[in-house]
Amino acid sequence: LEGDRVLCRADSRELTRFGLTTGFVNYASSYATGLLLSRRLLKQLSLHELYPGAEETSGKDYDVSALAETYSKDKRPFRAILDIGLTRSTVGNRVYAVLKGACDGGVHVPHNTRNF
Repeated sequence: LEGDRVLCRADSRELTRFGLTTGFVNYASSYATGLLLSRRLLKQLSLHELYPGAEETSGKDYDVSALAETYSKDKRPFRAILDIGLTRSTVGNRVYAVLKGACDGGVHVPHNTRNF
């Protein structure tokens, strides 16, 4: 392995284009940033029509890989690995809101739902 590959990025400050003016570091904006990231990535890879993501946002787990198996699609969903680095992995941390947003957006990130 030579290192990580970054295909796409998103920042919470980009949410100003969607009408958000304050609160860029709270749990809700972290979720929206993860959702923005996943939709941008899937559009870049031309997978946005195959995997539209969750239709409604709820606390339930949305598993795009199980959905892909039921539809027997020819392209598998994009799989990403969450690397939180030195961030403390406490229950309710904002990094898990980004994870939930990315999963609801249609990216397959293997995870455990206990930390949401």
